[in-house]
Amino acid sequence: MKPSTDKNKTASNLTIDCVLGSEGTLSKLVEGYAPRQAQIDMANEVMALIEEDETLLAEAGTGTGKTFAYLVPALLSGKKVIVSTATKTLQEQLVQKDLPILFKACEIAGKARLLKGRDNYVCPQRLEVTETVEQHSKLDWKKLSQIRDWVDNKTLSGDKAELELVPESDPIWRKVCARMEFCQATECHQDSGCFYPIVKQKALESQVLVVNHHLFCADLSLREQGYGEILPDADIYIFDEAHQLPDIAAQFLGFSISRVQLEELVRDIKQAQKVEAPETKKISDLASMLEEQVKLINEALGKWEKRWTWNQLQDEKVFQVAIKRFIDVLTLVIGELKVVVERGKQLTAVHKRSQELLTQFNDWLTSQSENKIRWIESSQARFKFNLTPLSVAGPFSRQREEIGGAWLFTSATLSVRNNFDYFAKRLGLDNAKTSCWKSPFDYQKQGVVYHPIGLPEPRSSEYIKVLLRAAWPLLKASNGHAFMLFTSHKAMQEAKAILERHWDGQLLVQGDLPKLTLLQRFKDSDSAILLGTSSFWEGVDVKGDDLKLVIIDRIPFAPPDDPIVQAREAYLKEKGLNGFAHFQLPEAVIAMKQGSGRLIRDVSDSGVLMLCDPRLSTKGYGNTIRQSLPDFPWVYDASQAIERLK
Repeated sequence: MKPSTDKNKTASNLTIDCVLGSEGTLSKLVEGYAPRQAQIDMANEVMALIEEDETLLAEAGTGTGKTFAYLVPALLSGKKVIVSTATKTLQEQLVQKDLPILFKACEIAGKARLLKGRDNYVCPQRLEVTETVEQHSKLDWKKLSQIRDWVDNKTLSGDKAELELVPESDPIWRKVCARMEFCQATECHQDSGCFYPIVKQKALESQVLVVNHHLFCADLSLREQGYGEILPDADIYIFDEAHQLPDIAAQFLGFSISRVQLEELVRDIKQAQKVEAPETKKISDLASMLEEQVKLINEALGKWEKRWTWNQLQDEKVFQVAIKRFIDVLTLVIGELKVVVERGKQLTAVHKRSQELLTQFNDWLTSQSENKIRWIESSQARFKFNLTPLSVAGPFSRQREEIGGAWLFTSATLSVRNNFDYFAKRLGLDNAKTSCWKSPFDYQKQGVVYHPIGLPEPRSSEYIKVLLRAAWPLLKASNGHAFMLFTSHKAMQEAKAILERHWDGQLLVQGDLPKLTLLQRFKDSDSAILLGTSSFWEGVDVKGDDLKLVIIDRIPFAPPDDPIVQAREAYLKEKGLNGFAHFQLPEAVIAMKQGSGRLIRDVSDSGVLMLCDPRLSTKGYGNTIRQSLPDFPWVYDASQAIERLK
């Protein structure tokens, strides 16, 4: 795939310094703007990358200003740019705030667009079907009425983000969104009243297209399978928050099948039969049989939360019988649907979905690939079949070479002790250039790491209780204003149970409220402690005195009994590599860097980072982790830490 060559694009005559320098255009547009040398250096390196169509891995510490450092040279080049991020927050910041300013600063009359996956947009045809032929509760009818009013009178894009009245996870949205299997290519176009074709066409015409890693990896997967593409060709590919990219790519280069998907398929089959083939009751009867088999699969997996490997499941006879019967019934359903498939769109869609699911189940049951692991996660009311590649280096590298152009991967956490090998090997980027710019923050003056002495090993049943006893004087000294970051939900709930009995201020716990609501309440409170697990370790930005103390319970090693962990370690062992050194430790370092980065977000911030895990000072690998963290002074006496909180 050759890079695009749009003759309408024009490069700016400005230089990096003309935009980012002390007398540059940004200084005139942004009040209080001050140039940063690391930002200018990074921008110049990105410009060289673009001119040479090469690949660069760039670690830029918090406060470097990496967003402007990659956007300015990309805009000045006049070339087509795709920027991929991991979070919606950064996407919205780029499109709504950063890029409009930078187009002016670079003196370019270009356009930037945000393109999301199809599920984020309403489908007018599906909305009409759902309104006219389905039975709904009063609450669902109310939501449908709100969606209809929004579609008819308010939205121009059909983007769910504009519709705050209906939650993103609401099942009613799944019934009206523009999912791929419902798209009829001959009817869905810019003049048909459908939103997605219009949004996509505008995205194709923009100079800068902003997407997320999930959409980019979905496009990558389609290209790898030879099914075409979702995204246009570009000249420059930029991945911010790139440390998340390998795991997201693995999701799309493999697949997952959940109980929710299967039950949704059953409902849609019954609906399609009722509307488009009402005389063929056999289809509905078979769908009910399929629904019963889904329940039997869940029962066979047991009521306890567990992760299963294929080896464990081979000896589970009840499961083997349940899955075989499910596949037999699904095959019968497909046969019956094939007879009536031409009667309507809904029948066409469910027939196609059923075929795809049968193919995936057969792939899951018969896969012999050494690079893919078959596993299931289950609990009392849910399950998910997963086929996950252990390495995405081959397909990712293959598609990067096929697509061509300049590729930038950047994050505040790509390296382990300034070494990029771990990240590079995961994506097949072994020959990429690497650069590292440290944070401009003065960590020596802005904070300390408090590492309490005498805590038990994290596996101890008393660990959380002793940890909280050690943290209590600091929590009181800071009057809350604290994040407590945990590596497991169980540990978080244990801490919650203890703190509820003792903390007089507000206690905010992940899962009790939406993430953004929790963060806003934390900022508004005078004495809040926020307890969170993985999703609060990164992408959370709380500046100033609102956050004075960050406590991390332990080194975030992946659970050793996790099927993917076991499979990756076995995979590395076969290649003569140590699973801990080449997988577990680098993953833990990157996660620790992310969690530690929550404390200092601005030049005026100050506070204490409390790292509780005794292995940071008692194990040899602790030194590797310590050397990768921000350059705070370390203290071991609570009184020294409390002094920094006053």
